[in-house]
Amino acid sequence: MSRSRISVFSLLCLLLAAMAAAQTPDPPAPAPASPQPVRDETELNVITVPTTESMHRFGSHVRITHRFVRDWARGGPGALVSDLFGVDEGAVIGLDYRFAPTSNTQVAAYRSMLFRTVQFSGRYDALRQGTMLPVALSVLLSVEGANNFHTDHAPAIGAVVSRTYGKRLALYASPTFVWNSTTPGSAALDQEANPADLGGVGAVPPTIVDTNTAYVGLATRVLIPKNTYIALEFTPRLTGFAPGRGTWGVAIEKHTRGHLFQLNFSNSFGTTYGQLARGGEKSNVYMGFNIARKF
Repeated sequence: MSRSRISVFSLLCLLLAAMAAAQTPDPPAPAPASPQPVRDETELNVITVPTTESMHRFGSHVRITHRFVRDWARGGPGALVSDLFGVDEGAVIGLDYRFAPTSNTQVAAYRSMLFRTVQFSGRYDALRQGTMLPVALSVLLSVEGANNFHTDHAPAIGAVVSRTYGKRLALYASPTFVWNSTTPGSAALDQEANPADLGGVGAVPPTIVDTNTAYVGLATRVLIPKNTYIALEFTPRLTGFAPGRGTWGVAIEKHTRGHLFQLNFSNSFGTTYGQLARGGEKSNVYMGFNIARKF
């Protein structure tokens, strides 16, 4: 066979091999992973009830709580307007800093003007919501003390269970047990306190049978257009020391690139676990706001 015939024959073989390879079907592509629920909240509390929202490793979170002491139910509309809706009568302010040493742990320090309370807390995100798990679960520990943590210590242990639906809806339940939940109230009666210190936390009865409190925080956050949310929460006490009424709150908030501003109304100044255990007022309504920044 001549060289030209060999070359033509080789070329034909290569063409046939290429055509056979082109007709062989490609292996099926792997099925795309199911999308994970997406939620990136700036605030790690609803109003006062904690959430399961995590932070990235070495992340920080700063929150300022602000509760005006003027009761909106006192006096008529004219008196409320003349007090600039309570802005003229002072406020109970708190400052919270939170740090994440890992992506599923958080440590925090919080100080409130209410009884000059300092609270140290930690949280561990045990489970995260995904395609195989319908809820997220976090566990928390804290201890707080009045008079800048010098007196009346009240430890607490609890959990937070959440169910989120994308960015549009989140539901939370936070069962919590607080030891010595009576002590910050009794401390306030013995110290020089702002008159506002006794508001919104219930009265300490003369005879206390049970000094501990179990309660559950129930909360939801609902998205309305343009990164604006409505937040609702209620904290009924289940057993133990439970003066006053369970605390409730309603808020409207705006999320913008790591910042949050929330305008809220509630029946209590309480923002720590011990303060929530002591409940709120029967008919008082207090205006306030939360400001948060996530880094």
